[in-house]
Amino acid sequence: MSSAVPLSVTVEESGEQSPKSTPEDYAQKRKEKQKEALKLFSLLAFLFLIFYLGNYIASLLKTVRSSWKSWDFSLTLLGIIVIQYLRRSFPPLYALLGPFSSIVLLILYDHLGPYTGALTYQLLKLEELIIFPTLRHLYTKITCEILSPQKSQKYWWLSTSFTGALSAFDSTYSSQIISPSHYKKILLIWMFEMTYFFNDYICIFWFATRSNIPFKVYVAGYSTGLILEYPKTLFKFKAYTAVIEGVTGSSFWDVFTETGDFRWYEIVSFAVLTGGATLFVHGMHFKMVVEKVRGWWKGEGGGEKQREGTKEEEEGV
Repeated sequence: MSSAVPLSVTVEESGEQSPKSTPEDYAQKRKEKQKEALKLFSLLAFLFLIFYLGNYIASLLKTVRSSWKSWDFSLTLLGIIVIQYLRRSFPPLYALLGPFSSIVLLILYDHLGPYTGALTYQLLKLEELIIFPTLRHLYTKITCEILSPQKSQKYWWLSTSFTGALSAFDSTYSSQIISPSHYKKILLIWMFEMTYFFNDYICIFWFATRSNIPFKVYVAGYSTGLILEYPKTLFKFKAYTAVIEGVTGSSFWDVFTETGDFRWYEIVSFAVLTGGATLFVHGMHFKMVVEKVRGWWKGEGGGEKQREGTKEEEEGV
Protein backbone atom coordinates (compact mmCIF):
# COMPACT_ATOMS: atom_id res chain seq x y z
CA MET A 1 0.00 0.00 0.00
CA SER A 2 1.60 3.24 -1.10
CA SER A 3 1.70 6.25 1.17
CA ALA A 4 1.69 9.94 0.42
CA VAL A 5 4.70 11.14 -1.52
CA PRO A 6 6.97 13.11 0.81
CA LEU A 7 8.77 16.30 0.00
CA SER A 8 12.46 16.69 -0.56
CA VAL A 9 13.62 19.76 1.28
CA THR A 10 16.78 21.66 0.52
CA VAL A 11 18.19 24.54 2.49
CA GLU A 12 20.33 27.03 0.69
CA GLU A 13 21.64 30.50 1.30
CA SER A 14 19.86 33.07 -0.81
CA GLY A 15 22.29 35.63 -2.12
CA GLU A 16 19.77 37.27 -4.43
CA GLN A 17 18.19 40.52 -3.45
CA SER A 18 14.44 40.63 -3.20
CA PRO A 19 12.70 42.23 -6.20
CA LYS A 20 11.47 45.79 -5.75
CA SER A 21 7.95 46.19 -4.47
CA THR A 22 5.31 47.04 -7.06
CA PRO A 23 2.08 49.04 -6.50
CA GLU A 24 0.25 45.71 -6.44
CA ASP A 25 2.52 44.55 -3.60
CA TYR A 26 1.75 47.70 -1.60
CA ALA A 27 -1.97 47.22 -2.21
CA GLN A 28 -1.73 43.61 -1.05
CA LYS A 29 0.15 44.64 2.09
CA ARG A 30 -2.48 47.29 2.80
CA LYS A 31 -5.24 44.69 2.49
CA GLU A 32 -3.37 42.35 4.84
CA LYS A 33 -3.00 45.13 7.41
CA GLN A 34 -6.70 45.87 7.13
CA LYS A 35 -7.49 42.19 7.70
CA GLU A 36 -5.26 42.07 10.79
CA ALA A 37 -6.85 45.28 12.11
CA LEU A 38 -10.31 43.77 11.57
CA LYS A 39 -9.27 40.67 13.54
CA LEU A 40 -8.07 42.85 16.41
CA PHE A 41 -11.28 44.90 16.35
CA SER A 42 -13.36 41.69 16.37
CA LEU A 43 -11.44 40.39 19.39
CA LEU A 44 -11.91 43.65 21.30
CA ALA A 45 -15.62 43.68 20.42
CA PHE A 46 -15.93 40.08 21.60
CA LEU A 47 -14.27 40.91 24.93
CA PHE A 48 -16.52 43.96 25.27
CA LEU A 49 -19.64 41.83 24.77
CA ILE A 50 -18.45 39.25 27.29
CA PHE A 51 -17.84 41.97 29.88
CA TYR A 52 -21.23 43.67 29.47
CA LEU A 53 -23.31 40.59 28.66
CA GLY A 54 -21.62 38.22 31.10
CA ASN A 55 -24.78 37.17 32.96
CA TYR A 56 -26.71 36.57 29.75
CA ILE A 57 -23.85 34.55 28.24
CA ALA A 58 -23.54 32.49 31.43
CA SER A 59 -27.26 31.70 31.37
CA LEU A 60 -27.12 30.83 27.66
CA LEU A 61 -24.11 28.57 28.21
CA LYS A 62 -25.92 26.70 30.98
CA THR A 63 -28.90 26.14 28.68
CA VAL A 64 -26.71 24.91 25.81
CA ARG A 65 -24.77 22.53 28.08
CA SER A 66 -28.01 21.11 29.44
CA SER A 67 -29.34 20.52 25.92
CA TRP A 68 -26.31 18.70 24.50
CA LYS A 69 -26.24 16.33 27.46
CA SER A 70 -29.42 14.83 25.99
CA TRP A 71 -27.88 14.28 22.54
CA ASP A 72 -27.14 10.77 21.32
CA PHE A 73 -23.44 10.41 22.09
CA SER A 74 -22.63 8.18 19.11
CA LEU A 75 -24.15 10.66 16.66
CA THR A 76 -22.39 13.49 18.48
CA LEU A 77 -19.02 11.78 17.99
CA LEU A 78 -19.78 11.17 14.32
CA GLY A 79 -20.65 14.83 13.83
CA ILE A 80 -17.45 15.91 15.59
CA ILE A 81 -15.34 13.66 13.34
CA VAL A 82 -16.94 14.97 10.13
CA ILE A 83 -16.74 18.65 11.13
CA GLN A 84 -13.18 18.28 12.36
CA TYR A 85 -12.05 16.67 9.11
CA LEU A 86 -13.62 19.40 6.97
CA ARG A 87 -12.41 22.15 9.28
CA ARG A 88 -8.78 21.04 9.37
CA SER A 89 -8.60 20.03 5.71
CA PHE A 90 -9.60 23.48 4.46
CA PRO A 91 -7.83 26.49 6.06
CA PRO A 92 -10.72 28.97 5.53
CA LEU A 93 -13.05 26.68 7.51
CA TYR A 94 -10.43 26.36 10.24
CA ALA A 95 -10.32 30.13 10.61
CA LEU A 96 -14.13 30.35 10.56
CA LEU A 97 -14.67 27.59 13.15
CA GLY A 98 -11.80 28.61 15.42
CA PRO A 99 -13.27 27.70 18.86
CA PHE A 100 -14.69 24.34 17.72
CA SER A 101 -12.06 22.30 19.60
CA SER A 102 -12.96 24.07 22.86
CA ILE A 103 -16.62 23.23 22.28
CA VAL A 104 -15.70 19.58 21.66
CA LEU A 105 -13.72 19.56 24.89
CA LEU A 106 -16.70 20.85 26.85
CA ILE A 107 -19.10 18.37 25.21
CA LEU A 108 -16.85 15.43 26.08
CA TYR A 109 -16.43 16.71 29.63
CA ASP A 110 -20.18 16.94 30.16
CA HIS A 111 -20.79 13.46 28.73
CA LEU A 112 -17.79 11.55 30.08
CA GLY A 113 -16.06 13.55 32.80
CA PRO A 114 -12.42 14.74 32.75
CA TYR A 115 -10.48 11.46 32.57
CA THR A 116 -12.53 9.49 30.04
CA GLY A 117 -13.25 12.72 28.19
CA ALA A 118 -9.54 13.52 27.84
CA LEU A 119 -8.82 9.96 26.67
CA THR A 120 -11.62 10.15 24.09
CA TYR A 121 -10.32 13.53 22.93
CA GLN A 122 -6.89 11.98 22.32
CA LEU A 123 -8.41 9.07 20.38
CA LEU A 124 -10.37 11.49 18.21
CA LYS A 125 -7.09 13.20 17.33
CA LEU A 126 -6.02 10.04 15.48
CA GLU A 127 -8.10 11.55 12.67
CA GLU A 128 -5.07 13.76 12.02
CA LEU A 129 -3.47 10.74 10.34
CA ILE A 130 -6.12 11.10 7.62
CA ILE A 131 -5.93 14.89 7.54
CA PHE A 132 -2.13 14.84 7.10
CA PRO A 133 -2.10 13.18 3.62
CA THR A 134 -5.06 15.36 2.62
CA LEU A 135 -3.11 18.53 3.42
CA ARG A 136 0.01 17.16 1.72
CA HIS A 137 -1.91 16.37 -1.47
CA LEU A 138 -3.91 19.61 -1.66
CA TYR A 139 -1.55 22.31 -0.42
CA THR A 140 2.08 21.32 -1.04
CA LYS A 141 2.34 23.08 -4.39
CA ILE A 142 0.35 26.08 -3.17
CA THR A 143 2.55 26.52 -0.10
CA CYS A 144 5.72 26.32 -2.20
CA GLU A 145 4.35 29.03 -4.50
CA ILE A 146 3.53 31.28 -1.56
CA LEU A 147 6.92 30.93 0.14
CA SER A 148 9.06 30.83 -3.00
CA PRO A 149 11.21 34.01 -3.28
CA GLN A 150 10.85 33.85 -7.09
CA LYS A 151 7.06 33.54 -7.37
CA SER A 152 5.69 34.81 -4.04
CA GLN A 153 2.13 33.90 -5.06
CA LYS A 154 -0.69 35.17 -2.82
CA TYR A 155 -3.92 33.42 -1.83
CA TRP A 156 -6.62 35.37 -0.02
CA TRP A 157 -7.60 32.46 2.20
CA LEU A 158 -4.11 32.11 3.73
CA SER A 159 -3.35 35.06 5.97
CA THR A 160 0.01 36.76 6.21
CA SER A 161 0.35 35.67 9.84
CA PHE A 162 -0.23 32.02 8.86
CA THR A 163 2.27 32.02 5.98
CA GLY A 164 4.68 34.00 8.14
CA ALA A 165 4.51 31.25 10.75
CA LEU A 166 5.25 28.62 8.09
CA SER A 167 8.27 30.64 6.95
CA ALA A 168 9.46 30.96 10.56
CA PHE A 169 9.16 27.19 10.99
CA ASP A 170 11.26 26.76 7.84
CA SER A 171 14.15 28.74 9.26
CA THR A 172 13.86 27.44 12.84
CA TYR A 173 13.41 23.68 12.42
CA SER A 174 15.26 22.96 9.16
CA SER A 175 18.09 21.06 10.87
CA GLN A 176 15.71 18.58 12.51
CA ILE A 177 13.72 18.02 9.32
CA ILE A 178 16.62 17.52 6.88
CA SER A 179 18.41 15.24 9.34
CA PRO A 180 18.64 11.63 8.09
CA SER A 181 17.69 10.49 11.60
CA HIS A 182 14.00 9.70 11.87
CA TYR A 183 14.34 9.81 15.66
CA LYS A 184 15.00 13.56 15.53
CA LYS A 185 11.88 14.04 13.44
CA ILE A 186 9.79 11.98 15.85
CA LEU A 187 11.22 13.94 18.78
CA LEU A 188 10.22 17.19 17.08
CA ILE A 189 6.67 15.87 16.58
CA TRP A 190 6.53 15.02 20.29
CA MET A 191 7.75 18.48 21.25
CA PHE A 192 5.12 20.15 19.09
CA GLU A 193 2.33 17.96 20.49
CA MET A 194 3.21 18.55 24.13
CA THR A 195 3.83 22.30 23.88
CA TYR A 196 1.33 24.62 25.54
CA PHE A 197 0.20 27.93 23.98
CA PHE A 198 0.87 26.57 20.52
CA ASN A 199 -1.23 26.33 17.35
CA ASP A 200 -1.23 22.63 16.49
CA TYR A 201 -2.85 23.28 13.10
CA ILE A 202 0.18 25.21 11.88
CA CYS A 203 2.30 22.25 13.01
CA ILE A 204 0.46 19.61 10.98
CA PHE A 205 0.14 21.97 8.00
CA TRP A 206 3.89 22.63 8.07
CA PHE A 207 4.82 18.97 8.49
CA ALA A 208 2.50 18.01 5.61
CA THR A 209 3.47 20.72 3.12
CA ARG A 210 6.97 21.89 4.02
CA SER A 211 8.85 18.85 5.32
CA ASN A 212 10.23 15.68 3.78
CA ILE A 213 9.05 13.56 6.67
CA PRO A 214 7.79 10.16 5.43
CA PHE A 215 4.18 9.45 6.28
CA LYS A 216 5.00 6.30 8.26
CA VAL A 217 7.44 8.28 10.42
CA TYR A 218 4.77 10.90 11.07
CA VAL A 219 2.31 8.15 12.01
CA ALA A 220 4.80 6.64 14.47
CA GLY A 221 5.67 9.99 16.01
CA TYR A 222 2.16 11.43 16.20
CA SER A 223 0.41 8.31 17.54
CA THR A 224 2.98 7.76 20.31
CA GLY A 225 3.01 11.48 21.03
CA LEU A 226 -0.70 11.34 21.87
CA ILE A 227 0.23 9.28 24.94
CA LEU A 228 2.80 11.84 26.06
CA GLU A 229 0.30 14.63 25.38
CA TYR A 230 -2.37 13.16 27.68
CA PRO A 231 -1.26 15.13 30.79
CA LYS A 232 -1.60 18.37 28.80
CA THR A 233 -5.05 17.41 27.52
CA LEU A 234 -6.21 16.41 31.01
CA PHE A 235 -4.93 19.71 32.36
CA LYS A 236 -6.87 21.56 29.65
CA PHE A 237 -10.03 19.60 30.48
CA LYS A 238 -9.86 20.42 34.18
CA ALA A 239 -8.60 24.00 33.90
CA TYR A 240 -10.92 25.00 31.07
CA THR A 241 -14.03 23.53 32.64
CA ALA A 242 -13.08 25.03 36.03
CA VAL A 243 -13.03 28.46 34.42
CA ILE A 244 -16.37 27.79 32.69
CA GLU A 245 -17.92 26.66 35.97
CA GLY A 246 -16.58 29.78 37.64
CA VAL A 247 -17.87 32.12 34.94
CA THR A 248 -21.33 30.54 35.05
CA GLY A 249 -21.34 30.55 38.86
CA SER A 250 -22.79 33.14 41.17
CA SER A 251 -19.69 35.29 41.28
CA PHE A 252 -16.71 36.18 39.12
CA TRP A 253 -14.47 35.13 41.99
CA ASP A 254 -15.69 31.55 41.55
CA VAL A 255 -13.14 31.37 38.74
CA PHE A 256 -10.36 31.56 41.30
CA THR A 257 -11.95 29.17 43.81
CA GLU A 258 -12.51 26.38 41.26
CA THR A 259 -9.27 24.37 41.47
CA GLY A 260 -10.14 21.62 39.01
CA ASP A 261 -9.19 18.98 41.62
CA PHE A 262 -5.66 18.34 40.33
CA ARG A 263 -3.73 15.43 41.82
CA TRP A 264 -0.04 15.76 42.59
CA TYR A 265 1.10 13.28 39.92
CA GLU A 266 -1.01 15.04 37.30
CA ILE A 267 0.73 18.31 38.14
CA VAL A 268 4.18 16.65 38.07
CA SER A 269 3.61 14.91 34.72
CA PHE A 270 2.23 18.12 33.24
CA ALA A 271 5.18 20.15 34.53
CA VAL A 272 7.82 17.68 33.30
CA LEU A 273 6.39 16.74 29.88
CA THR A 274 4.44 19.81 28.85
CA GLY A 275 6.69 22.23 30.70
CA GLY A 276 9.85 20.80 29.17
CA ALA A 277 8.43 20.79 25.64
CA THR A 278 7.05 24.31 26.03
CA LEU A 279 10.40 25.66 27.20
CA PHE A 280 12.17 24.00 24.26
CA VAL A 281 9.79 25.12 21.50
CA HIS A 282 9.18 28.65 22.72
CA GLY A 283 12.88 28.91 23.55
CA MET A 284 13.62 28.17 19.89
CA HIS A 285 11.13 30.85 18.88
CA PHE A 286 12.67 33.37 21.26
CA LYS A 287 16.11 32.59 19.86
CA MET A 288 14.76 33.13 16.33
CA VAL A 289 13.33 36.54 17.29
CA VAL A 290 16.61 37.58 18.94
CA GLU A 291 18.58 36.59 15.82
CA LYS A 292 16.23 38.57 13.57
CA VAL A 293 16.45 41.65 15.79
CA ARG A 294 20.23 41.32 15.88
CA GLY A 295 20.31 41.06 12.07
CA TRP A 296 18.14 44.14 11.67
CA TRP A 297 20.31 46.04 14.17
CA LYS A 298 23.45 45.17 12.19
CA GLY A 299 21.73 45.99 8.91
CA GLU A 300 21.90 42.45 7.55
CA GLY A 301 19.10 42.16 5.04
CA GLY A 302 20.03 39.05 3.08
CA GLY A 303 21.34 35.62 3.83
CA GLU A 304 18.10 34.20 5.15
CA LYS A 305 17.56 30.56 4.64
CA GLN A 306 14.96 29.68 2.08
CA ARG A 307 13.49 26.24 1.67
CA GLU A 308 12.04 24.92 -1.52
CA GLY A 309 9.96 21.78 -1.67
CA THR A 310 9.99 19.53 -4.71
CA LYS A 311 8.14 16.27 -4.96
CA GLU A 312 10.40 13.27 -5.14
CA GLU A 313 9.53 9.67 -4.61
CA GLU A 314 11.39 8.04 -1.77
CA GLU A 315 11.82 4.29 -1.54
CA GLY A 316 10.55 2.43 1.46
CA VAL A 317 8.05 5.12 2.44
